[in-house]
Amino acid sequence: MAKRRPSGDGMVRKREDGRWEGRVVIGYDEKGLPRTKNVLAKTKRECQEKLKQLRETVTGPKTEKVRPEMPFGEWLDFWYQNYVKPQIRPTTQATTRRKSISISSRNWGRSP
Repeated sequence: MAKRRPSGDGMVRKREDGRWEGRVVIGYDEKGLPRTKNVLAKTKRECQEKLKQLRETVTGPKTEKVRPEMPFGEWLDFWYQNYVKPQIRPTTQATTRRKSISISSRNWGRSP
């Protein structure tokens, strides 16, 4: 049985012409449909490396880091912006954002 790739890691397959194709979802359009990018390579290993580079260029480096003294409200916003929002559809983004705002507005945003 084939191994599963982690969620958000993209997919790798062998095409009929013998080349390997890697594909990853880079976001969603205004209708909620996934936008994808793909890479092609002669070997599976090359394809996986190219796919990894593509994911890094699309997501970009994370500049802000979680600090121990960070208030809960800031941490919740950081978590949402960096880990949740890039992987969910626009309608889910709106619902999740509303819930996170209502949670962080309960005086939790001020306490570390």
